[in-house]
Amino acid sequence: MALSLALGLLSFPSLSQAEPKPWIWSWWESHWDGLDFIPYLENGKHPHHSQWDNSSWQPQQWEAQRKDSLDVIKGFYTADIIRSQYIEDETSILEIGPGFYMLGGQDKNRIVRMVDYVYGITTSKENGMFMLHDWETGDAVGSYTRYGLQMQ
Repeated sequence: MALSLALGLLSFPSLSQAEPKPWIWSWWESHWDGLDFIPYLENGKHPHHSQWDNSSWQPQQWEAQRKDSLDVIKGFYTADIIRSQYIEDETSILEIGPGFYMLGGQDKNRIVRMVDYVYGITTSKENGMFMLHDWETGDAVGSYTRYGLQMQ
């Protein structure tokens, strides 16, 4: 009988719950009030295709830092960001290397904008575009049109 009474008392939730304990490895709750700190350059809540609409960057800024625009492209090859460029079935292909994957989204967008600026692919014909293919698998991993970069 005493055992069943003890088990019955322990089964009541109100008797077995404890209050949350303060954690010494964290900031107190009021520490975060009123802070406008944004820890990342890119906001993950923005849709990918409009994420950089407010950016004022232009390819001419990178071109001005080098001898010419082709020298910028040569730097992409040196950094293993781009591996190759070719045409397959009337579609321009930009083969990207492992360096491309190490870049953030904004820099990936700038790389392909620079390539388009140098070669004029999206302006050369109606609905001009080029595909991005992985250097290792050969699979399509994205595309670039006049509307911007789309990664899969």
